Amino acid sequence: MTGERTAFVFPGQGSQFPGMGRDLRPFGPEGEEVVARAEEVTELPVARLMATADARQLADPEVAQVLVFTWSAAALAHLRARGRHPAYVAGHSLGEFTALYAAGSLGLDTALGLVSCRGRAMRAAARRSQGSMAAVVGLPVDLVRGLCRLASDDTGLVMVANANSARQTVVSGTTGAVRHVIEQAREAGALRARELPVGGAYHSPLMAWALPALAAKLATVPLDTPGVPLVSSTTGLPVDDIDEYRDELLWQMLRPVQWQRTVATLRTLGVGLFIEAGPGRVLTGLGRETARGARHLGVHDALRENADVRAAVAHGSAPPPYTPGAPTPGVPGTAAVKESP
Repeated sequence: MTGERTAFVFPGQGSQFPGMGRDLRPFGPEGEEVVARAEEVTELPVARLMATADARQLADPEVAQVLVFTWSAAALAHLRARGRHPAYVAGHSLGEFTALYAAGSLGLDTALGLVSCRGRAMRAAARRSQGSMAAVVGLPVDLVRGLCRLASDDTGLVMVANANSARQTVVSGTTGAVRHVIEQAREAGALRARELPVGGAYHSPLMAWALPALAAKLATVPLDTPGVPLVSSTTGLPVDDIDEYRDELLWQMLRPVQWQRTVATLRTLGVGLFIEAGPGRVLTGLGRETARGARHLGVHDALRENADVRAAVAHGSAPPPYTPGAPTPGVPGTAAVKESP
């Protein structure tokens, strides 16, 4: 464990679940402060929704995105308070806004305002476009792309929306075309192909209705240079120019998430520990498929490990924990990286 370079990865919409507020309790006063701030900025009853919202309420894009962001930001605050800091950050779709907050490019209030606006805009677009999404497991992404091309020619529009791992792909588009891909994927030998209860065709051109509202909001928001290196989930590459990246934040609603490429890039950069700072374990499972030689932990597991290491150090039975930003032994050219602000 000593010397591992750590990436904090943040999930997107779809990781929310009824009763998710129960998992916030260990985050203590740091988490409570984040939740209170989220309620003030978004004017949503965040604490109550995390405790009592059912699956139907959580399918609302604004509710889902605000809750997932808030949960992740609360986890981040507690990780920081316990001395855990990342060398890199990345986020899956919505999680990219959390990654920007974690990197110091966005303040908490600004990030909450953007996430709330994004959720409302995507909800409106979903109602106008009447599309859907489906997960396909067990087929290569290139084969799924081919199925999408055939379905688009015959029945509407469908495309790969998430290239999550070598064995998991999500498609998005008009409902008829999505269902056609499901049928063809099953015939092609997919282990699983099923429609997702998400209420919209996210990461497809059907989200174009959401662009004006988010573009107007983004135009008013300053983006500071990240204090921690950020890898984009739409390009799978490190972000070099934060001003150019502003457009990526807008157009990512229509573009595929390249999560497999993102994880592979982080691994190439020397990351040996991925901590999923968000509800659920979706990214933990995907990461284990792509970066098998690395360790992948949910936030609660990481905090338990942190406590175990500190106890061992106090008793003189373990080396001190890795100092964030220090060069990684055995990885050439890894200079010190500034800690998360």
